[in-house]
Amino acid sequence: MSTNGLTYNERLKRHRKVTEIIFWLILALGIANISILIFTGEHTWEEIAFRTMQYAVMLAVIKLPHILHIRFQLDIPYEISTILFLFCFFALVLGDGMDFYGRFTWWDSVLHAFSGLLLSLVALWLIHVIMAKNDKYIFFNKYFLSLFLVMFSLGVGACWEIVEYTYDCIAGTNTQQFMASTTSSIITAEDVPLCGHAALRDTMKDLIFDLVGAVLVAVYGFVRHNKMIKRYYEAFHNKNR
Repeated sequence: MSTNGLTYNERLKRHRKVTEIIFWLILALGIANISILIFTGEHTWEEIAFRTMQYAVMLAVIKLPHILHIRFQLDIPYEISTILFLFCFFALVLGDGMDFYGRFTWWDSVLHAFSGLLLSLVALWLIHVIMAKNDKYIFFNKYFLSLFLVMFSLGVGACWEIVEYTYDCIAGTNTQQFMASTTSSIITAEDVPLCGHAALRDTMKDLIFDLVGAVLVAVYGFVRHNKMIKRYYEAFHNKNR
């Protein structure tokens, strides 16, 4: 039994019900938002298609834990999947779907700091999945664990910047925010690009915030290392009862 009186399977069923509700709510929100964009007539079809894609990706992310469980018997911890849903909602639905990137210049920076935290938690989960029963040797070395969390977060963050750069080149968007006149992902012919060193500002700022988020988790893991090991093995034991 878990600490809240529910077995692992019971918590899994509850989590799936909540996920299903979130899925239909996001779908309804997406349909409503895209319909407003279409009928107001103030937006281009490129912008409508881009924002539609963001909602589609969000729906796919919501289904990802269930797909991984069915296809590969991988169970993403509830804490990680919940944080992942929140992050994708803030980035895809609010950020692009409802143009928070364009409305609030600080929105992207906050999300990148958040992503550093999320990626570090994912790194901990990957250690558990990949190393299986032998992961105790990695967990016992708190120096390696802290270094791995930071490097993993920075590595994924760098790959994400490559994806953004590639997408901007192909689709003509502004996900790397290289425009001086707007921070929105969708740009027009009237927008003015940044020049020189200023054009690198968003990419480097994103990586710095990725690092900040990762370091926070790494420091927490270093300080609370022994208790993390104890909680990890208690959770593993409860799951396999």
